[in-house]
Amino acid sequence: MPPTTQVPAPRRPTPAQWGRTLAVGTVAGTLHLPREAHSCGHLDPFAPAPTTRRGAEPRTQPYAVQHLTDAWGGLLLLVDDDSALHAHLRVLEADARWTGVPVVLDVLDVPPGQAALPRARLSVTGWVESILPADQRRVAQTAAAVRPLGALLDVGSTRSVWRLEVADVRVTTADGVHLVPEEEFTAAAPDPLYDDEDGLVAHLEANHRDALVGWVLDTLPAEDARQTREVAVVGADRHGLDVLVTVGSGTTTLRASFAEPVREPRDVVGALCGVFGCPCRATGPEDH
Repeated sequence: MPPTTQVPAPRRPTPAQWGRTLAVGTVAGTLHLPREAHSCGHLDPFAPAPTTRRGAEPRTQPYAVQHLTDAWGGLLLLVDDDSALHAHLRVLEADARWTGVPVVLDVLDVPPGQAALPRARLSVTGWVESILPADQRRVAQTAAAVRPLGALLDVGSTRSVWRLEVADVRVTTADGVHLVPEEEFTAAAPDPLYDDEDGLVAHLEANHRDALVGWVLDTLPAEDARQTREVAVVGADRHGLDVLVTVGSGTTTLRASFAEPVREPRDVVGALCGVFGCPCRATGPEDH
C-alpha cells in the first residue's frame, strides 16, 4: 500500500498571539478593582471567595477601561481624570499597605457579526501604578506608536495613563485555559488583520461570495457539499479564515489556511488569492 500522506493541522494564532492582539486595545476591556470598603482591611480581593449567602456584595467593582500597550508590550490604561475609575484608583492608591493597586483586566474577543461564540479571552492579574506627571506625555507617545488613538493627545490635560504591572497572564481559547509566560506575551506580535477584521469579512461576503462558496464545495465531502445551505466567514487572522457552513440540519467550521502568515494588512490580497485562486493586484483589499 502507498504511504499515507499526513495533512498538516491548520495553523492558528498561539495563546500568546491572542493575548497580545487583545492587549492592544481594539476591543474594550473591563477592569476589576477592590471595592473601597475593603481597602482598609487585609482582604485579598482576588483570593477565592468564601461561600456567602445569595445577594452578598461582590468583593470587586468593574469598570469599562481603554487599555493599550507601549512599544515594548507593557500594558497601560488610559483614564479620564474626571471619571469614577480615576477617583477609585486614587483612593486605593493612597492605601499604604499596597504597593500598586491590585486589579484584574478582562478582555473578551467577539468575532465579526457575533456569528459565533467568542474565540478568546484575555485575563491579566497585576497591579496598577500611577505614572509621574513629568513622564505622562512620553509614555503616551510610546502607546501612540503602537495604536495612535486621538484620546492620547489629551494625556497631561484631561486624561492620564497608568501602568499595569503584570503578575499573571491567562488566555482562554477553544483548547482551554493557557497560562502565558510574560516574556512570551510581550514578545508576541498582535494580529495585523484584527483592527479591520469586520471590514475584511464584509468585503469577502460582498465581492468574493462565489469564490468562497466554490472553495467550500470543493473542500467538503461530496455528500456534505450537496447538502450545504449557508456559508459565512466568521473569523480572519494572520493564518487564515474561519468559515461557518450549514450542512443539512447541522453546522461545521472549515479553516481556509493561508500559505504563509500575513505580516501586514496589504499582504492579505495575495493570501486570499492563494486560497481562492482569484486574480490579484498589489493593492489593499478594498480595491481587490
